[in-house]
Amino acid sequence: MEPTYVAGDRLLVVTRGRKPRPGDVVVIVDPRPGEDREMVKRVLVVHADGSVDVVGDNPNASTDSRTFGPVPANNLRGRVLRQY
Repeated sequence: MEPTYVAGDRLLVVTRGRKPRPGDVVVIVDPRPGEDREMVKRVLVVHADGSVDVVGDNPNASTDSRTFGPVPANNLRGRVLRQY
């Protein structure tokens, strides 16, 4: 599967409003220690504590919850609303 977004795309990200739902595309802070970057991923599962499991749209070349587990709620930056 091809990635939905590629380097250089500009994204409008909503930081308030409803909580993420499965299928939403979100911006997260990489939860791995020592990593200082943001990632764009698709929500797979939302847990009761607000954490989310995320996957990349290109699973064979993606670092996601299969690598680092659930993403804590405080690592969520927002939901992608539009690409422009």
